[in-house]
Amino acid sequence: MDKNLMDALYVSYDEKIGVLCDDEDNTISHVLGTDLTLVLDKKDMAVYLLVPLTQAHKFECKGSHIIVDGKRFDSDIFFRKDACQWIQMQSKEMLSMVA
Repeated sequence: MDKNLMDALYVSYDEKIGVLCDDEDNTISHVLGTDLTLVLDKKDMAVYLLVPLTQAHKFECKGSHIIVDGKRFDSDIFFRKDACQWIQMQSKEMLSMVA
């Protein structure tokens, strides 16, 4: 991607993550090269993975985990909101699967 476009889109970025917004409540980041978004809720210090609810993704919801496109995320907190599947990232290993 062109550096000028990256500078216009993101507050900051590296090779994996582009920060779209960073305010007192949330940090919203885009996983570069994908359609995935990460949201850090600064009040609860919880990180959520947002996966668009499109035909490009397949979901299998189980009680203690969710499977997205064949990848298992061991999280018991997941819900749908704003046309996305929200999954709370409950370990650093889960984050490394995405970014």
